Amino acid sequence: MTPVEQVRQRPAMYVGDVADGSGVLEMVQEVVANALDQHLAGRCTRAALTLAADGTVTVEDDGPGLRARGGDGVPPLDELLARRFDRPTVDGHRPHVHLGFGGAGLFVVNALSERFALRTVRDGTEASIAYAGGVLAVPLAVRRTRRASGTWIRFRPDPQVFTHPRVPRVALAAQLEDLSFVAPGFRVSLAVEGDDVAARGLAGRVALGACCQPGEVATHRATYETKAGPVDVEVALAWRAERPARPTTIESFVNLRRTPGDGRHVDGLHDGLRAFLGGTKPRRTERLIAAVSVILADVLYGNPMRDRLDSPHARAPVAAATQAAFAAWARAHPSVARELRARVAGAS
Repeated sequence: MTPVEQVRQRPAMYVGDVADGSGVLEMVQEVVANALDQHLAGRCTRAALTLAADGTVTVEDDGPGLRARGGDGVPPLDELLARRFDRPTVDGHRPHVHLGFGGAGLFVVNALSERFALRTVRDGTEASIAYAGGVLAVPLAVRRTRRASGTWIRFRPDPQVFTHPRVPRVALAAQLEDLSFVAPGFRVSLAVEGDDVAARGLAGRVALGACCQPGEVATHRATYETKAGPVDVEVALAWRAERPARPTTIESFVNLRRTPGDGRHVDGLHDGLRAFLGGTKPRRTERLIAAVSVILADVLYGNPMRDRLDSPHARAPVAAATQAAFAAWARAHPSVARELRARVAGAS
C-alpha cells in the first residue's frame, strides 16, 4: 500500500472527523501553519486565503518559498508531497507551530485533496506541480523568474473522503481572528468568491453551520396574509453531523435585522417543529441548527432593545412555513425523516 493509500484509507488518523467539517478545517490550518512558521522566523509577513464556491481553498504567502530540488536535508518538492516524514518538521526548523491537532503536513493535505496544485518562488526560481487524489498529475517544472518569493497552494478537499468538503467558515474566521491577536505582526486575509451557497438564502446559511449540502436543508419561503397585513417568511432547518450532541441553535431575523432575543417568529418555528416531530410536548432537538426570517409592515418589539419580536401575528405563518419545509424535506428524504422522528421520540 502506498503512503497516499494509507492516508486515504484512514483519514481521521491524520486530520480528524471527515463528516463534521473539522477535518477540512485541519487541512486549511496545516497550510496556514507553514506560512506562520516562516513568520516566526522573520521571513513571512502575510497569508491570503480565498474560498471558492465549490470548496476550493487557495492560500498565498510572501515567505521565502520552497526548495524545488531540495538540499540541506530537505527532500525535493515532489518527494516532500509524496510521503509523510516522522520528524516534526522536514528541515528541523524552529520555532514550529501547529494550528491544528496533528501537524499532518502538506503531504496529507495533498493526499486528501481531489486536486492539489502548488507554485513556489525561491531565490529567483519558480517551481510548480499538481496532483489529483494524491497522485501526480502535472510533474514538477522549474524555471527562472523575476517574481517575488512566496508560495501559492490551491486544493479542494476530496468529496470521496469528506462528507461535506466545504470549509466551516465560522470556525475558520474564529481561528483567523485569534491568530490576528496572538501573532499581531502576521497579516491574514480571508475572501469568499462566487458564492452560490449564499445565493440559496437561509438554506445556504444553515448548510454552512450544519456542514451539509443546501439540498439537505428543510426550507420554505412564502408570503402569508394575516389580519395585521402580509408576512414574508423564510425558514431553514437541518441537523449537524457532528457528535457529541450540541444544543439547538436558531438564528432569527426581523425585517433583515438579527433578533438575538428571539420572539414570536421563533415560537412559530418551535410550533412547526413540534408538529412535524409529533406530540405537543417540547422535544429534545440536539444538533438542530435553524434560521428564520420574517418581514412585517407593522413590527411590535418586546423590549426597548428591539431584539425580541412581540408581534403575535408572525407566529402562525412561521409555524405554517416550518411545517411546509419539513413536509417537502420528508418527501425528498423519507428514510432520514423516519429515522429522525424515531430518534427524537426515543430521546424524549
